[in-house]
Amino acid sequence: MPALPEPPAALTLLLQALSARRLTLQTLPPAGPDRPEVRPILTPQHLLLPARAPELQRAAVAHAAAHLLHSVPSQPTATLKPLGLAVVSAVEDARVEQLLAGQLPGVRAWFDAPLRDALDPQGLSAAALLSRLDLALHDEDHADGNHWVNKARTLFDAARRAHGLEDAAAFRRLASVLAHDLGQMRVRFEPRAFCVPCAYRDDHSYLWNHGAARDDEAQPLEQPLATPGAPPRDSDTRPALEPVRIHHYPEWDARSGVLRRDWCTLHDHGTPPPTSDAPAQPPHRSLPLHRRQGLGRRQRRQPEGVQLDLDALVDDEVLRRLRLGPSGRVFQRPGVAAPVLSLLLLIDSSQSTATHTGTGPSLLQLEQEAAFLLAHAAADTGSRLAIHAFNSDTRARVHYRRLLDFGMRPEAMALARLQALRSEYSTRLGAALRHAGSVLATEARTQRVLLVLTDGSPSDVDVHDPHHLVEDARHAVLRLRAQGVAVHGLVVGEAAADDARRIFGPGHYRIARSALQIAHQLTAWHAQFAGR
Repeated sequence: MPALPEPPAALTLLLQALSARRLTLQTLPPAGPDRPEVRPILTPQHLLLPARAPELQRAAVAHAAAHLLHSVPSQPTATLKPLGLAVVSAVEDARVEQLLAGQLPGVRAWFDAPLRDALDPQGLSAAALLSRLDLALHDEDHADGNHWVNKARTLFDAARRAHGLEDAAAFRRLASVLAHDLGQMRVRFEPRAFCVPCAYRDDHSYLWNHGAARDDEAQPLEQPLATPGAPPRDSDTRPALEPVRIHHYPEWDARSGVLRRDWCTLHDHGTPPPTSDAPAQPPHRSLPLHRRQGLGRRQRRQPEGVQLDLDALVDDEVLRRLRLGPSGRVFQRPGVAAPVLSLLLLIDSSQSTATHTGTGPSLLQLEQEAAFLLAHAAADTGSRLAIHAFNSDTRARVHYRRLLDFGMRPEAMALARLQALRSEYSTRLGAALRHAGSVLATEARTQRVLLVLTDGSPSDVDVHDPHHLVEDARHAVLRLRAQGVAVHGLVVGEAAADDARRIFGPGHYRIARSALQIAHQLTAWHAQFAGR
């Protein structure tokens, strides 16, 4: 597709001046017959602007600055339903715009014409009522005969006089009342079809963290660690040997055809020690037959040695009968060839891996056991192996854990870390792939392989399009292959076979029809990579 035009430099300067932050602007393609209407997208690092009229883009920049200055990002949605989120977001839009206009009165006129253009004066749908609410809260002189709209204006004015516009909690309370009223009015609301009525306002993803349930989780992306003195999250009570390192990665939006820069925040937790209840020794299990056959590495077809090389003897006899002369290189002797394979096993540790296989172990436990066998197989063949795991709690928290790093032997402590891994959260695969690729990029080997072990399709609680994260993961795989990294997938169960084919491509994935096949499949992959 043709490159998108860069937004005017004046808009970038305007955004940075209004918000007092250094942000990046990027252009989204306009809506078309095969692309639904889009709204600006705001993050703490950048603003994605649809290609629209300069007046709308200027209003969008001012509106984004108002959020950056006066809104709390990534708020927990708690028990809010989709209709409630839309109403609370609309009230928050009005609140921050009035705060900005109080500081810079000239910006009020930038919002006026777009709000009037979006107005549906007689409509009674959720979108129409919200368009009427937007204009009523913006223009005190605008007359609207709807009881709900007038009630909203009365409550908004009362909250402004009693608490001031800076008290966001007061306006959220009144918005909850208004949302309840719409529910009582049986106003129909289709979340998938809903679009913010006014074209310059963003899609509200900046405001909400759909996976959060507690106030201590609603932190800006610039704060990678919990606030000192705050109670720890249940899932993060394990200590860490290394500080959490924060990385920002893009995400591919197939619907708009844009790579959203710095869209996901990945938390690299390093190599945490095992929990106190982790077993001291890993489970013992005999290796698959083809793995045991490769234990002894030999230098074959040698002119002298301690054993005969049967394959070389056969070839030598063929040469003799063809009267080409024997080579004499019919011996083998012990030896270790230089390792040429760097393999990173990336384990999906999302909540779905807690599923038990009947009365037996959980899927995660079988993944751990298979990874243990792979670690020893790689050590015996001279391959360099890393075992990492990931899960995600929205795009703001993609958790990445290093259980065994390149150059580390699979000793008791590393294997205990593997066993201490827990199932939690979701599966935002694309960001984890990009980070794993950056780790492999430091490996100076002739063959660099990234092998993903997962039980399903990519998903996360803040993504409602089931194809979005599949396409993002496919985009990440294609980029890694272009950089010389071979990417393969081992998927447990046939339910995600279609998505695995889309992400990894034919010939680059395998399906383990039963979780009990994971160990066999993993060691088979390794044997193929190592040329055994």
